[in-house]
Amino acid sequence: MLEVKNLQKKFGTREALKDVSFSLAPGEIYGLLGPNGAGKTTTLKILAGLLAPDGGSVIVAGQAYHREHHELKRSIAYVPDQPFLYYKLSGEEHLHFYMDLYKIPYARRREKVDFFFKYFEFEEYRTELVENYSAGTRQKLLISQALAVEPRLLLLDEPLVSIDPLVGRKFKLYLGEVARQGTAILFATHILTLAQEVCRRIGIIVDGRIIVQGGLEELMSLAGQSSLEEFYFQTVLHHEKPAQA
Repeated sequence: MLEVKNLQKKFGTREALKDVSFSLAPGEIYGLLGPNGAGKTTTLKILAGLLAPDGGSVIVAGQAYHREHHELKRSIAYVPDQPFLYYKLSGEEHLHFYMDLYKIPYARRREKVDFFFKYFEFEEYRTELVENYSAGTRQKLLISQALAVEPRLLLLDEPLVSIDPLVGRKFKLYLGEVARQGTAILFATHILTLAQEVCRRIGIIVDGRIIVQGGLEELMSLAGQSSLEEFYFQTVLHHEKPAQA
């Protein structure tokens, strides 16, 4: 579903991405892990069409992908780490606006709107302006609209920030169902316990490069670790350790 090869991105003289390569199969949940500033959000913004890469290639569903490929972009949904919402719309209006962008037929919308407001437990806010939402309720709306358009590729950048544990659990259960239906999911997070629970394959990105990737259980077993947290710390600290003279 997704193949990223040698992705590169600069901001001025700073190399945010130096050489990022990975792939996702349909129905796979891939965890992209790394410290702050490692390149996780930049990678997702390129895949969402918000940034243009300076080098490398992205293939989505067998087609070369770029920012102006609008047909392919309608197969991708993105939950950003910093929410962008239209505050003068109600929650329900916002969901319809987002589904307009993806040309979701009106006949299917009412059921979707009803479901997500109830499932993520913010039914009482559906007619209230987004400007009055709490941070957690805005995050529920972002998640709902991304799932409502039934993407083939779902990009998640710290999706559970501000979400309470009960709704977070429901989100993880629903995410598993979405994956079983064939959606490929790229899940960027710094919450290692969440990644271990949800993802079956991971990549660790440090300083703009993916330094290790593979099946979660296989990687931990090879490193002799029983938890993703220990594997992550061992890997990142070893990579950042200065060379000895």
